[in-house]
Order: sequence, then structure tokens, then C-alpha cells
Amino acid sequence: MSLNNHPPSLMWHAKIFGVILVLCVVALFMFRYITAHLPPPYQTKSPAPQVTPWLEQTQESL
Repeated sequence: MSLNNHPPSLMWHAKIFGVILVLCVVALFMFRYITAHLPPPYQTKSPAPQVTPWLEQTQESL
């Protein structure tokens, strides 16, 4: 049994990159879903408006 000693093609790299990209996107959405359904002490919280004034929407900015 001999190994194939030629470099992988561009198509092989594209397929592997696509698989890795899909796995990362799936992991991201699973992580976001799991963290959105945590019990009360561990739920995600919004930052205080005093800490992030640029997130406040006022009539002047609209």
C-alpha cells in the first residue's frame, strides 16, 4: 500500500475550508442558543446606559 504524495488541489482546500466554515457557524449558533437559555443568575445582561452612551438612541440622532 503506497501513499499518494502529491500536494492537495485547490478544490480540496476549498472543500475543507467550506466544512470548517460550516462547523464554526453551527457552533456559533449553538453557543448563542445555549447562552440565551441559561438559568437566571447566568443570563446575559445589557450594559448600563451610563457605561455605553453611544448605544442610546435619542431624537437628535434619528
